[in-house]
Amino acid sequence: MWFRACLIGFCVVDYAQAAYGPEDLFKLTADLAYQYDSNLFKLDEDITNAQTNKHGKRADSKIETRLGGSLDLVMSRQLVHVVVGVNQINYLNFTDLNHNEWNANLVWDWVVGSIATGQLRANTSTRMSSFEDNSLGSNGNSALDMQKQDSINWQGALQLKSTVAIIATAMVSTEQHDVKKYIDAKSNMVSLGMRYSSKKGNYISAQHSWRKYTYDQDLPFRAGFTEQISSLDMAYAPSSKIDLNLSLGMSRWVSAFNDESQYTPQGDLGLLWRVTDKTQLKLSYGKSFAEFTSGAGRNLDQHVNFNARWSMSEKINWNLDLNQRDRSFEVAGSNSSNEETTNSLRLGMGYKVLRQLTINSYLQTEKRDSSLNNSDYKYYQVGLNATLVY
Repeated sequence: MWFRACLIGFCVVDYAQAAYGPEDLFKLTADLAYQYDSNLFKLDEDITNAQTNKHGKRADSKIETRLGGSLDLVMSRQLVHVVVGVNQINYLNFTDLNHNEWNANLVWDWVVGSIATGQLRANTSTRMSSFEDNSLGSNGNSALDMQKQDSINWQGALQLKSTVAIIATAMVSTEQHDVKKYIDAKSNMVSLGMRYSSKKGNYISAQHSWRKYTYDQDLPFRAGFTEQISSLDMAYAPSSKIDLNLSLGMSRWVSAFNDESQYTPQGDLGLLWRVTDKTQLKLSYGKSFAEFTSGAGRNLDQHVNFNARWSMSEKINWNLDLNQRDRSFEVAGSNSSNEETTNSLRLGMGYKVLRQLTINSYLQTEKRDSSLNNSDYKYYQVGLNATLVY
Protein backbone atom coordinates (compact mmCIF):
# COMPACT_ATOMS: atom_id res chain seq x y z
CA MET A 1 0.00 0.00 0.00
CA TRP A 2 2.86 2.41 0.76
CA PHE A 3 4.11 2.03 -2.78
CA ARG A 4 0.76 2.86 -4.34
CA ALA A 5 0.30 5.81 -1.98
CA CYS A 6 3.67 7.19 -3.11
CA LEU A 7 2.66 6.76 -6.73
CA ILE A 8 -0.66 8.56 -6.25
CA GLY A 9 1.11 11.36 -4.44
CA PHE A 10 3.55 11.68 -7.31
CA CYS A 11 0.78 11.75 -9.92
CA VAL A 12 -1.21 14.51 -8.23
CA VAL A 13 1.72 16.91 -8.58
CA ASP A 14 0.87 19.69 -11.01
CA TYR A 15 2.76 18.04 -13.84
CA ALA A 16 1.28 20.52 -16.33
CA GLN A 17 3.74 23.05 -14.91
CA ALA A 18 6.71 20.65 -14.98
CA ALA A 19 9.74 21.51 -17.08
CA TYR A 20 9.93 18.04 -18.58
CA GLY A 21 11.33 17.66 -22.09
CA PRO A 22 12.68 14.69 -24.06
CA GLU A 23 16.15 16.26 -23.90
CA ASP A 24 16.21 16.40 -20.06
CA LEU A 25 19.20 14.69 -18.45
CA PHE A 26 17.16 13.43 -15.47
CA LYS A 27 13.64 12.01 -15.69
CA LEU A 28 11.24 10.43 -13.19
CA THR A 29 8.55 8.02 -14.37
CA ALA A 30 5.36 6.84 -12.69
CA ASP A 31 3.18 4.14 -14.22
CA LEU A 32 -0.15 2.61 -13.18
CA ALA A 33 -1.28 -0.48 -15.13
CA TYR A 34 -4.22 -2.89 -15.14
CA GLN A 35 -4.29 -6.30 -16.85
CA TYR A 36 -6.88 -9.06 -17.15
CA ASP A 37 -5.58 -12.54 -18.09
CA SER A 38 -8.05 -15.30 -19.02
CA ASN A 39 -5.57 -18.13 -18.27
CA LEU A 40 -3.02 -16.80 -15.81
CA PHE A 41 -1.10 -20.05 -15.28
CA LYS A 42 -1.03 -21.01 -19.00
CA LEU A 43 -2.79 -24.34 -18.35
CA ASP A 44 -4.32 -26.82 -20.76
CA GLU A 45 -8.14 -26.66 -20.81
CA ASP A 46 -8.36 -30.03 -19.02
CA ILE A 47 -5.78 -29.22 -16.34
CA THR A 48 -6.09 -27.44 -13.00
CA ASN A 49 -3.61 -26.66 -10.24
CA ALA A 50 -3.65 -25.88 -6.54
CA GLN A 51 -4.45 -22.22 -7.14
CA THR A 52 -7.30 -22.74 -9.61
CA ASN A 53 -8.80 -25.50 -7.44
CA LYS A 54 -8.76 -23.15 -4.45
CA HIS A 55 -10.39 -20.20 -6.20
CA GLY A 56 -12.49 -22.05 -8.77
CA LYS A 57 -11.28 -19.95 -11.68
CA ARG A 58 -8.38 -19.66 -14.13
CA ALA A 59 -8.56 -15.93 -14.87
CA ASP A 60 -7.41 -13.02 -12.76
CA SER A 61 -6.75 -9.29 -12.82
CA LYS A 62 -3.67 -7.51 -11.54
CA ILE A 63 -2.70 -3.95 -10.71
CA GLU A 64 0.91 -2.93 -11.28
CA THR A 65 2.41 0.29 -9.95
CA ARG A 66 5.85 1.39 -11.06
CA LEU A 67 8.27 4.13 -10.08
CA GLY A 68 11.46 4.71 -12.02
CA GLY A 69 14.08 7.18 -13.05
CA SER A 70 16.76 7.72 -15.67
CA LEU A 71 19.90 9.84 -15.76
CA ASP A 72 22.12 10.81 -18.71
CA LEU A 73 25.63 12.02 -17.88
CA VAL A 74 27.85 13.51 -20.57
CA MET A 75 31.51 13.67 -19.54
CA SER A 76 33.63 15.01 -22.35
CA ARG A 77 33.10 12.42 -25.12
CA GLN A 78 31.79 9.75 -22.74
CA LEU A 79 28.05 9.13 -22.23
CA VAL A 80 26.67 7.30 -19.18
CA HIS A 81 22.99 6.32 -19.05
CA VAL A 82 21.41 4.95 -15.85
CA VAL A 83 17.87 3.53 -15.53
CA VAL A 84 16.31 2.15 -12.33
CA GLY A 85 12.79 1.02 -11.51
CA VAL A 86 10.70 -0.78 -8.90
CA ASN A 87 7.28 -2.40 -9.40
CA GLN A 88 4.61 -3.60 -7.02
CA ILE A 89 2.21 -6.21 -8.46
CA ASN A 90 -1.04 -7.23 -6.76
CA TYR A 91 -3.56 -9.83 -7.96
CA LEU A 92 -7.26 -9.67 -7.25
CA ASN A 93 -7.80 -13.40 -6.55
CA PHE A 94 -4.44 -15.23 -6.61
CA THR A 95 -2.94 -13.10 -3.85
CA ASP A 96 -0.21 -15.71 -3.21
CA LEU A 97 1.43 -14.30 -6.34
CA ASN A 98 1.66 -10.72 -5.03
CA HIS A 99 5.27 -9.55 -5.24
CA ASN A 100 7.70 -6.72 -5.95
CA GLU A 101 10.05 -6.47 -8.93
CA TRP A 102 13.01 -4.19 -9.63
CA ASN A 103 15.59 -3.48 -12.28
CA ALA A 104 18.75 -1.39 -12.72
CA ASN A 105 20.66 -0.74 -15.94
CA LEU A 106 23.94 1.05 -16.55
CA VAL A 107 25.21 1.87 -20.06
CA TRP A 108 28.54 3.52 -20.81
CA ASP A 109 29.17 4.62 -24.41
CA TRP A 110 32.94 5.00 -24.34
CA VAL A 111 35.43 6.61 -26.71
CA VAL A 112 39.24 6.38 -26.62
CA GLY A 113 41.06 8.72 -28.94
CA SER A 114 39.82 8.74 -32.51
CA ILE A 115 40.08 5.03 -33.27
CA ALA A 116 38.39 3.10 -30.44
CA THR A 117 34.70 3.17 -29.49
CA GLY A 118 32.33 0.83 -27.76
CA GLN A 119 29.79 0.22 -25.04
CA LEU A 120 29.76 -1.35 -21.58
CA ARG A 121 26.34 -2.47 -20.36
CA ALA A 122 25.45 -3.88 -16.92
CA ASN A 123 21.95 -5.10 -16.06
CA THR A 124 20.37 -6.60 -12.97
CA SER A 125 16.71 -7.42 -12.40
CA THR A 126 14.33 -9.50 -10.33
CA ARG A 127 10.92 -10.54 -11.69
CA MET A 128 8.36 -13.33 -11.56
CA SER A 129 9.22 -16.36 -13.68
CA SER A 130 6.86 -17.04 -16.57
CA PHE A 131 4.41 -19.95 -16.35
CA GLU A 132 4.66 -20.55 -20.10
CA ASP A 133 8.02 -22.34 -19.79
CA ASN A 134 7.42 -24.21 -16.55
CA SER A 135 8.50 -27.77 -17.29
CA LEU A 136 7.00 -28.96 -13.99
CA GLY A 137 3.57 -28.64 -15.63
CA SER A 138 0.04 -29.04 -14.19
CA ASN A 139 0.11 -28.76 -10.40
CA GLY A 140 3.65 -27.36 -10.45
CA ASN A 141 2.34 -24.44 -12.48
CA SER A 142 1.09 -22.54 -9.45
CA ALA A 143 4.03 -21.39 -7.32
CA LEU A 144 5.48 -17.90 -7.26
CA ASP A 145 9.04 -18.28 -8.56
CA MET A 146 11.20 -15.16 -8.54
CA GLN A 147 14.13 -15.12 -10.93
CA LYS A 148 17.17 -12.85 -10.71
CA GLN A 149 19.09 -12.04 -13.88
CA ASP A 150 22.49 -10.35 -13.98
CA SER A 151 24.62 -9.58 -17.03
CA ILE A 152 27.68 -7.59 -18.11
CA ASN A 153 28.20 -6.97 -21.81
CA TRP A 154 31.24 -5.26 -23.37
CA GLN A 155 31.52 -4.25 -27.03
CA GLY A 156 34.42 -2.54 -28.76
CA ALA A 157 35.55 -1.45 -32.22
CA LEU A 158 39.10 -0.53 -33.28
CA GLN A 159 39.19 1.48 -36.51
CA LEU A 160 41.99 0.38 -38.83
CA LYS A 161 40.73 2.69 -41.58
CA SER A 162 37.72 4.97 -41.91
CA THR A 163 35.69 2.03 -43.26
CA VAL A 164 37.35 -1.03 -41.67
CA ALA A 165 37.34 -2.00 -37.99
CA ILE A 166 38.15 -4.91 -35.72
CA ILE A 167 35.11 -5.70 -33.55
CA ALA A 168 34.96 -7.69 -30.31
CA THR A 169 32.42 -8.55 -27.61
CA ALA A 170 32.46 -10.26 -24.21
CA MET A 171 29.48 -11.17 -22.04
CA VAL A 172 28.75 -12.89 -18.73
CA SER A 173 25.16 -13.60 -17.67
CA THR A 174 23.58 -15.54 -14.81
CA GLU A 175 20.07 -16.48 -13.74
CA GLN A 176 18.92 -17.74 -10.35
CA HIS A 177 15.46 -18.88 -9.18
CA ASP A 178 13.74 -19.12 -5.82
CA VAL A 179 11.86 -22.32 -6.73
CA LYS A 180 13.12 -23.69 -10.06
CA LYS A 181 16.74 -23.92 -8.93
CA TYR A 182 17.34 -26.81 -11.32
CA ILE A 183 17.67 -24.28 -14.18
CA ASP A 184 20.00 -21.82 -12.42
CA ALA A 185 22.77 -21.27 -14.96
CA LYS A 186 25.69 -19.16 -16.16
CA SER A 187 26.66 -18.22 -19.70
CA ASN A 188 30.04 -16.85 -20.85
CA MET A 189 30.63 -15.59 -24.40
CA VAL A 190 33.38 -13.83 -26.39
CA SER A 191 33.58 -12.96 -30.08
CA LEU A 192 36.06 -11.44 -32.53
CA GLY A 193 35.59 -10.21 -36.09
CA MET A 194 35.97 -7.58 -38.80
CA ARG A 195 33.49 -4.98 -40.06
CA TYR A 196 33.32 -2.88 -43.22
CA SER A 197 31.12 0.24 -43.09
CA SER A 198 30.22 2.52 -45.98
CA LYS A 199 29.84 6.29 -45.76
CA LYS A 200 26.06 5.84 -46.05
CA GLY A 201 25.91 3.71 -42.89
CA ASN A 202 25.62 0.30 -44.56
CA TYR A 203 27.91 -2.41 -43.20
CA ILE A 204 28.95 -6.04 -43.50
CA SER A 205 30.79 -7.97 -40.78
CA ALA A 206 32.19 -11.44 -40.18
CA GLN A 207 32.85 -12.80 -36.71
CA HIS A 208 33.40 -15.96 -34.70
CA SER A 209 32.12 -16.47 -31.16
CA TRP A 210 32.83 -18.94 -28.37
CA ARG A 211 30.31 -19.70 -25.64
CA LYS A 212 30.07 -21.89 -22.53
CA TYR A 213 26.76 -22.59 -20.79
CA THR A 214 26.73 -24.35 -17.40
CA TYR A 215 24.04 -25.25 -14.86
CA ASP A 216 24.64 -24.68 -11.14
CA GLN A 217 23.23 -28.14 -10.42
CA ASP A 218 25.10 -30.69 -12.52
CA LEU A 219 22.25 -33.14 -13.22
CA PRO A 220 22.45 -35.68 -16.09
CA PHE A 221 19.34 -34.34 -17.80
CA ARG A 222 20.43 -30.73 -17.26
CA ALA A 223 23.88 -30.91 -18.86
CA GLY A 224 25.37 -27.70 -20.18
CA PHE A 225 27.18 -27.18 -23.46
CA THR A 226 29.86 -25.29 -25.35
CA GLU A 227 29.16 -23.61 -28.65
CA GLN A 228 31.06 -21.94 -31.48
CA ILE A 229 29.28 -19.77 -34.05
CA SER A 230 30.67 -18.37 -37.29
CA SER A 231 28.41 -15.62 -38.64
CA LEU A 232 28.05 -13.02 -41.38
CA ASP A 233 25.96 -9.89 -40.68
CA MET A 234 24.82 -7.19 -43.08
CA ALA A 235 22.78 -3.97 -42.89
CA TYR A 236 21.73 -2.24 -46.11
CA ALA A 237 19.41 0.71 -46.78
CA PRO A 238 18.67 1.00 -50.51
CA SER A 239 16.60 4.13 -49.81
CA SER A 240 15.43 6.33 -46.96
CA LYS A 241 12.24 4.22 -46.77
CA ILE A 242 13.72 0.71 -46.55
CA ASP A 243 16.15 -0.95 -44.10
CA LEU A 244 17.35 -4.52 -44.67
CA ASN A 245 19.21 -6.61 -42.07
CA LEU A 246 20.59 -10.09 -42.68
CA SER A 247 22.48 -12.50 -40.43
CA LEU A 248 23.70 -15.97 -41.42
CA GLY A 249 25.67 -18.36 -39.25
CA MET A 250 26.64 -21.93 -38.42
CA SER A 251 26.61 -23.24 -34.85
CA ARG A 252 28.69 -26.14 -33.55
CA TRP A 253 27.14 -27.32 -30.29
CA VAL A 254 28.94 -29.82 -27.99
CA SER A 255 26.98 -31.35 -25.10
CA ALA A 256 28.69 -31.56 -21.73
CA PHE A 257 26.69 -34.74 -21.08
CA ASN A 258 28.18 -36.99 -23.76
CA ASP A 259 30.56 -34.73 -25.76
CA GLU A 260 28.45 -35.24 -28.87
CA SER A 261 28.63 -32.38 -31.37
CA GLN A 262 25.96 -31.06 -33.71
CA TYR A 263 26.06 -28.47 -36.49
CA THR A 264 23.00 -26.24 -36.93
CA PRO A 265 22.51 -23.29 -39.32
CA GLN A 266 20.92 -20.17 -37.90
CA GLY A 267 20.14 -16.64 -39.02
CA ASP A 268 17.78 -13.67 -39.14
CA LEU A 269 16.24 -11.59 -41.90
CA GLY A 270 14.63 -8.25 -41.09
CA LEU A 271 12.88 -5.74 -43.35
CA LEU A 272 11.64 -2.28 -42.32
CA TRP A 273 9.49 -0.30 -44.77
CA ARG A 274 8.51 3.29 -44.01
CA VAL A 275 5.43 3.38 -46.21
CA THR A 276 4.60 6.99 -45.35
CA ASP A 277 5.60 9.49 -42.67
CA LYS A 278 2.86 8.00 -40.49
CA THR A 279 2.99 4.30 -41.40
CA GLN A 280 5.77 1.73 -41.12
CA LEU A 281 5.87 -2.06 -41.52
CA LYS A 282 8.38 -4.57 -40.11
CA LEU A 283 8.85 -8.20 -41.10
CA SER A 284 11.40 -10.61 -39.64
CA TYR A 285 12.22 -14.29 -39.86
CA GLY A 286 14.86 -16.13 -37.92
CA LYS A 287 16.23 -19.28 -36.35
CA SER A 288 18.22 -19.11 -33.12
CA PHE A 289 18.79 -20.64 -29.71
CA ALA A 290 17.27 -19.61 -26.38
CA GLU A 291 18.00 -20.75 -22.83
CA PHE A 292 16.95 -19.91 -19.25
CA THR A 293 13.50 -21.38 -19.92
CA SER A 294 12.76 -25.09 -19.87
CA GLY A 295 16.08 -26.19 -18.41
CA ALA A 296 16.82 -28.35 -21.44
CA GLY A 297 20.25 -28.23 -23.04
CA ARG A 298 18.97 -25.58 -25.38
CA ASN A 299 15.79 -24.47 -27.14
CA LEU A 300 15.85 -24.09 -30.91
CA ASP A 301 13.43 -21.36 -31.99
CA GLN A 302 12.19 -20.54 -35.47
CA HIS A 303 10.14 -17.34 -35.54
CA VAL A 304 8.17 -15.13 -37.91
CA ASN A 305 7.17 -11.61 -36.78
CA PHE A 306 5.11 -8.89 -38.43
CA ASN A 307 4.57 -5.41 -36.99
CA ALA A 308 2.55 -2.49 -38.34
CA ARG A 309 2.60 0.99 -36.79
CA TRP A 310 0.28 3.81 -37.78
CA SER A 311 0.42 7.33 -36.35
CA MET A 312 -3.20 8.32 -36.69
CA SER A 313 -2.43 11.81 -35.42
CA GLU A 314 0.12 13.62 -33.30
CA LYS A 315 -1.54 12.19 -30.21
CA ILE A 316 -2.79 8.73 -31.29
CA ASN A 317 -0.87 5.75 -32.67
CA TRP A 318 -1.84 2.14 -33.39
CA ASN A 319 0.34 -0.99 -33.26
CA LEU A 320 -0.35 -4.48 -34.61
CA ASP A 321 1.96 -7.45 -33.83
CA LEU A 322 1.62 -10.95 -35.30
CA ASN A 323 4.05 -13.66 -34.14
CA GLN A 324 4.61 -17.34 -34.74
CA ARG A 325 7.26 -19.38 -32.92
CA ASP A 326 8.18 -23.01 -33.58
CA ARG A 327 10.30 -24.40 -30.76
CA SER A 328 12.07 -27.70 -30.20
CA PHE A 329 13.51 -28.58 -26.80
CA GLU A 330 16.86 -30.24 -27.45
CA VAL A 331 18.17 -32.28 -24.53
CA ALA A 332 21.61 -33.84 -24.23
CA GLY A 333 21.53 -37.45 -25.40
CA SER A 334 18.40 -37.12 -27.60
CA ASN A 335 17.32 -35.35 -30.77
CA SER A 336 14.35 -33.49 -29.28
CA SER A 337 12.12 -33.93 -26.25
CA ASN A 338 9.25 -31.75 -27.46
CA GLU A 339 7.94 -29.74 -30.39
CA GLU A 340 5.57 -26.82 -30.04
CA THR A 341 4.07 -23.96 -32.06
CA THR A 342 2.92 -20.69 -30.47
CA ASN A 343 0.88 -18.05 -32.31
CA SER A 344 0.05 -14.63 -30.87
CA LEU A 345 -1.67 -11.40 -31.91
CA ARG A 346 -1.48 -8.04 -30.14
CA LEU A 347 -3.34 -4.84 -31.00
CA GLY A 348 -2.40 -1.71 -29.10
CA MET A 349 -3.27 1.97 -29.07
CA GLY A 350 -1.34 4.83 -27.50
CA TYR A 351 -2.82 8.23 -26.67
CA LYS A 352 -0.53 11.12 -25.71
CA VAL A 353 -2.75 13.18 -23.44
CA LEU A 354 0.00 15.69 -22.70
CA ARG A 355 3.72 15.84 -23.36
CA GLN A 356 4.25 14.23 -19.93
CA LEU A 357 1.29 11.81 -19.88
CA THR A 358 0.62 8.83 -22.18
CA ILE A 359 -2.18 6.25 -21.96
CA ASN A 360 -1.76 2.86 -23.65
CA SER A 361 -4.27 0.04 -24.10
CA TYR A 362 -3.97 -3.36 -25.75
CA LEU A 363 -5.66 -6.65 -26.52
CA GLN A 364 -3.50 -9.78 -26.85
CA THR A 365 -4.33 -13.39 -27.61
CA GLU A 366 -2.01 -16.41 -27.74
CA LYS A 367 -2.31 -20.14 -28.42
CA ARG A 368 0.25 -22.94 -28.06
CA ASP A 369 0.08 -26.43 -29.58
CA SER A 370 2.56 -28.86 -28.02
CA SER A 371 3.50 -32.48 -28.66
CA LEU A 372 3.59 -33.04 -24.89
CA ASN A 373 0.37 -34.18 -23.24
CA ASN A 374 -1.57 -31.48 -21.35
CA SER A 375 0.81 -28.72 -22.50
CA ASP A 376 -1.47 -26.89 -24.94
CA TYR A 377 -2.90 -23.58 -23.79
CA LYS A 378 -4.65 -20.46 -24.99
CA TYR A 379 -5.44 -17.13 -23.37
CA TYR A 380 -6.31 -13.52 -23.99
CA GLN A 381 -5.25 -10.38 -22.14
CA VAL A 382 -6.71 -6.90 -21.91
CA GLY A 383 -4.53 -4.12 -20.53
CA LEU A 384 -4.54 -0.42 -19.80
CA ASN A 385 -1.78 1.73 -18.37
CA ALA A 386 -0.96 5.39 -17.80
CA THR A 387 2.63 6.67 -17.81
CA LEU A 388 3.69 10.02 -16.41
CA VAL A 389 7.19 11.39 -17.04
CA TYR A 390 8.40 14.28 -14.90
